[in-house]
Amino acid sequence: MRSPLGTLLNSTASGGGPPLPYSSRGRTSLPWLTRRSRETELHAMGSVGTLFAIVNRTAKAVGAIEWKLWRKAASGRTEDRTEVTSHAALDLWNKPNPFYTQGVFVEAGAQHKLLTGEQWWVVARDERFNIPLELWPVRPDRMEPVPDADRFISGYMYTGPSGEKVALRVEDVLFNRTPHPWDPYRGIGPVQSLLTDLDATRYSAEWNRNFFLNSAEPGGIIEVPSRLGDAQFSELRERWNEQHKGTANAHRVAILEHGKWVDRKFTQRDMQFAELRSVSREVIREAFGFPKPMLGTSEDVNRANAEAAETMFARWLVVTEARSMRDTLNSQLLPLFGRTAEGLEFDYVNPVPDDEELQAKTLYAKAQSAHELIQAGGYGPEVLAAVGLPAVSFGQPDADPDRELLIRLVTAAPAALASTILPLLGIEVPPPPAPAAPEPAPQARSLSVFDLARSRPCAPHRPAPHAQVEEDDELDAVRTALDDALTQLLDDWQDISADQRDELIEQVEAAIEDDDTEVLSALTVDSEAATAALTAAMVALWGTAAGQMAAEAAAHDATVEAPAAPEDDLGAVAAVVAALLAAGLAAAAGREALRLLTPGAVAAEVAEQVREFLAALSDRPLRDALGGALHRALNGARLAVCALALAAVPGAALVAVERLDASRCVPCAAVDGRVFSGLAEAQAAYGTGGYRECEGGVRCRGTVAVRWDGAQ
Repeated sequence: MRSPLGTLLNSTASGGGPPLPYSSRGRTSLPWLTRRSRETELHAMGSVGTLFAIVNRTAKAVGAIEWKLWRKAASGRTEDRTEVTSHAALDLWNKPNPFYTQGVFVEAGAQHKLLTGEQWWVVARDERFNIPLELWPVRPDRMEPVPDADRFISGYMYTGPSGEKVALRVEDVLFNRTPHPWDPYRGIGPVQSLLTDLDATRYSAEWNRNFFLNSAEPGGIIEVPSRLGDAQFSELRERWNEQHKGTANAHRVAILEHGKWVDRKFTQRDMQFAELRSVSREVIREAFGFPKPMLGTSEDVNRANAEAAETMFARWLVVTEARSMRDTLNSQLLPLFGRTAEGLEFDYVNPVPDDEELQAKTLYAKAQSAHELIQAGGYGPEVLAAVGLPAVSFGQPDADPDRELLIRLVTAAPAALASTILPLLGIEVPPPPAPAAPEPAPQARSLSVFDLARSRPCAPHRPAPHAQVEEDDELDAVRTALDDALTQLLDDWQDISADQRDELIEQVEAAIEDDDTEVLSALTVDSEAATAALTAAMVALWGTAAGQMAAEAAAHDATVEAPAAPEDDLGAVAAVVAALLAAGLAAAAGREALRLLTPGAVAAEVAEQVREFLAALSDRPLRDALGGALHRALNGARLAVCALALAAVPGAALVAVERLDASRCVPCAAVDGRVFSGLAEAQAAYGTGGYRECEGGVRCRGTVAVRWDGAQ
């Protein structure tokens, strides 16, 4: 008896092998039994239509995969690899032999593996240089491994069409298989578990065929009272075949002389061939894990589950075969090219269809995260890299973004500071701007609290906090009025959102129950209650803001009557905002319902999941939209009073104020404190709410104030 240590030493000395025996030293091989079984499995593809459809479609999909050769990266990450476009291994794989293209070669191998669980390739090489020159697919029923008790396997034996035997070395054969649970030398495929069902399907089809070709209806036994002579027997048989054999004579009335008919047949209804073949199709499909819609079945199939089936087919069938083939190429083929193939690997281009909706959601989430991080003070390029977004330019096109932005920010500082910093950075100091015309000296309390001195410049790519200013009751009153109005409106909006979600859930559930997927793209929700609530809030804030501005004018001895709110104009804006919010909620419900709609999904369960999804959505878009609408009303009221103030107070001017935001972007920092040439210019900048050029869009809270120069 061999000891494990002795076995291990012997294996090491002889070039490697298993530490335990995998085959008997006196093993008797019965290759003809193996060949017969594999041959039966190969022939099955041409005898059963369902099997042919599954194997043919899968093999063609595997054969259509695009392959590339890569050089591995030191980091080990696939995204850091570099593509290799010229190599002998790549040339061989692109053209395996003079008679096979890569697609046909891969498809043939995939057929063998799907049918038998085995895929065999034989390498043809130039023995002078020991370099593989060609690859040839070989039928699994013609290949037989030669086990070795010490080295696991010593080679392979190929049996030719005429029975000739060809011995092959281990390095001459590339073997890819689905591991067999009890035979480590062979593979196993789904067809081996289906042979009985495939025979039943084939026999039922042949019985139907023979029924029409050979039926001598009725099928049974003719009994006669006495033995017939040879002449009488022949005459009876010929007359019977002449009158009843064949489809043209089926179901004719039989007339017997001195005979009795005994019925011994089963009808086609009794045999239930339709049900038998239907069951067989399901059994074959389940053995391969093949999606039903991919067979061209149209019942119970809609666009959603058809797309899901396509993804399932690519992910669980095509990719599985591609991975197995990739392992064979990298572990068996590339080593045949020696040192020239070190550090190389074959890989396939993923055939799974892209989920465009998921990609859009991911991109949107990354963009939102990047925006919030930059708003919080993050450095732009580093933020983009952290969230996985590509680098984008900051500043003017075709310019160094950091350089251009730095010049803009530093030159906004006092001239002495700019002339000191820029030369240290190797940047030429730009010429100073032309001096502005001197303004008249202000009188006591000639500036309102909204007159803001230029704040210090922002850091590169970072929004800067506002400069600290003295406490001011009027500025606080404006900020408080806007915050209170938004808080109250958001509180009232909870009931509105709940009603809208209920309305959408009913539509989603009805669409799924009716199997009408297209309805999910046209979900609608009532926005009348939302319009009314937003209009009321905008009208109320208009009155508050106009009253505050009129009180400020009165403090400067200017009598200005607060104008009434234009309810029709504010209502029109509110209707658009409410409709857009409702459409966004409906679109979100439709996208989520489509994502959850899988084959066999229960409408009520999907609808409830959509409800939970909608309830968990962030209120940031809602807060931004409603806040922007309210700020539009606030600025509209302030501009309306400003128009009256300009007419009533000689020397009064309008100035941009950017102090209500928690942080400012570069455009808002640049416009802060700017004196407008007139009402039209101020309305162009702030007539729709915040500053028109603000990078924050509807979240900007910039406003316009009056400079009361010359007020008596």
